Amino acid sequence: MTEVLAATEPYRSALAELPLSTRATDLHAGAIVVVPGVDGWVDAALAAAGAGAAGLVVADPVFESSARVRMLARTLHIPVIVERPLLRPDLAEEAIRRRMGAEPRLLVADASAGAAELGVVARESVGWLRVLAGAELSLTRADGALGLFETGSGVGAAVSVVATSRPTGGRIRAQALGETTTDIEVEGRRARLVTSSVTGHVIAPARFESSERLALRRAVEALTARTGPSDLVELAGDTESAELMLAATA
Repeated sequence: MTEVLAATEPYRSALAELPLSTRATDLHAGAIVVVPGVDGWVDAALAAAGAGAAGLVVADPVFESSARVRMLARTLHIPVIVERPLLRPDLAEEAIRRRMGAEPRLLVADASAGAAELGVVARESVGWLRVLAGAELSLTRADGALGLFETGSGVGAAVSVVATSRPTGGRIRAQALGETTTDIEVEGRRARLVTSSVTGHVIAPARFESSERLALRRAVEALTARTGPSDLVELAGDTESAELMLAATA
């Protein structure tokens, strides 16, 4: 049984849905600690680890500099799961599986959010294209709202972000184009995945597991297996790409 320290209601609800593998605690020592991803989450994660946490879940983190995220990844020697509601790992895995090894010819992502969340949707858009490409992306040109990237094998990728008056949540549409096309639409906590090829269109079943429950389940699995997930490293790389894009001028 894994002890979990979760202060927020969504995570307490997720904890209640995993009664056979988790139980609530008020202590940091030896527990998986859920760190709210609000301003200052990097320092909060360091503090939780310093208090003896056995593992961490960073819940829906706001945009933090890539340098700070990389520092955290280098400093912590415990499993860290990053909950990214706009880039769920289970949806990403299914998107890749349904492509059946087909390489994309072009990658495109369009995103929108309120001005305060532009960094997050840019970060997660780059993350989606990295996942669909199966490779890291290098920025070749940008003007802030639009970034042009390329993989090491020369596959082009474009990311555009638009500030809107919409409330929180953000929206991303990411596509891998080619003989097999993957079309992903994510808005807030809702997602849709469609895969198209010569055999037809396949719409993935809706996901009913909450993002919080998925993150907790992954944290328990990582702690049990004593593995170090790559979540922080991936977050740092996607953040750096978004930083370069948003800071650049044509």
